[in-house]
Amino acid sequence: MNVQLNPTEAEIVASTHIGIIGGGQLGLMISEAGRAMGYQALTVLDPTPNAPAAVVAEQIKGGLKDPQALRKLAERSDILTYEIEHINTEALEQLQNEGHTIHPSPQILAVIQDKFRQKEFLAAHGIPVAPFRSVASRSDIEELAQTWGYPLVLKAKKDAYDGRGNARINSAEDIDSALAHLAGRELYIEQRIDLEKELGLMISRNARGEIAAHPVVEMIHERDICQAVLAPASIDATLLKEAEAIAHQAIDQLHGIGIFGVELFLDKAGKLWLNEIAPRPHNSGHYTIEACLTSQFEQHLRAITNLSLGTTTMRYPASVMINILGERNGPAEVHWSQEFDPQHVFVHLYGKRETRIDRKMGHITVVGDNLDEVYQLALKVRAALTI
Repeated sequence: MNVQLNPTEAEIVASTHIGIIGGGQLGLMISEAGRAMGYQALTVLDPTPNAPAAVVAEQIKGGLKDPQALRKLAERSDILTYEIEHINTEALEQLQNEGHTIHPSPQILAVIQDKFRQKEFLAAHGIPVAPFRSVASRSDIEELAQTWGYPLVLKAKKDAYDGRGNARINSAEDIDSALAHLAGRELYIEQRIDLEKELGLMISRNARGEIAAHPVVEMIHERDICQAVLAPASIDATLLKEAEAIAHQAIDQLHGIGIFGVELFLDKAGKLWLNEIAPRPHNSGHYTIEACLTSQFEQHLRAITNLSLGTTTMRYPASVMINILGERNGPAEVHWSQEFDPQHVFVHLYGKRETRIDRKMGHITVVGDNLDEVYQLALKVRAALTI
């Protein structure tokens, strides 16, 4: 990574201590970007001994919702940020009230980590979202099914990610099993969009109000988990501009500082819907490390420290990111069956010692001139690796 900083920015970088809540792969890649930019003081909070980010940053061992652990991190940091939404917003608001700087703010996090509240916020600001309603019983769902028809998606309002917290309802026969799957949780339901593509983009904003977006990408999901990201998305230029405008409006209304992953649905009628927002670097932006002039991780640090935002132009005409997901439960051991061109193939392993089915163990980015060819090479690279 070749990071260009002017003298004033270099002084800010040299003097700023960044605290990161969460030391998983996103904390690792934020820390790697920070080191490349010149940040010398980087600390992560994570409950796992020797968390992935600990190879780059200092680690405080503690829970992500533990007020005392969060305070310990805040007291040694100039700016706090986070790699995960499922943290203690009340403790963060208390720290903010005492004068600690936190980006994105705890108030934004409180809106986003409750997915129903997030939908309410977006709808109130005229941003297109799928029809949704809060539900508490079978009769609530049956009533909505009479209005919307099937299929429907039952969702947990909180603590849901990678499809964990969703249950599809294709007919009345699915209602009881969906409710049982999400028993004990606050729920809402969405009318299911007739999907053509799932899209996403990373968009960042600093305290000056500058906003910069990375290219719109297509995300390919299986079992509600992102398997691959294709950049740029193969959609009409008008839709690319519209997707960016929707993301811009959402982040502007949130007054967010940092980088945000915005996921959108494109339906078969050609309409765009905002699905959800992540207030942090996101899986859909990993390709930017090699494929863009400024990675999502550098951009996040630029935004939260109020530096000028970097250029988001792609270095190559095409890039594909493939997630390396766990295929079994047990110790992680890496095996390759062949080698690939290191100028176009980049493998990131997250240093997790235990693998689990569908756990994100790393990712592969491939760059080149033709998106279809790059995608086929990325699949070939993934097939050559076992973990």
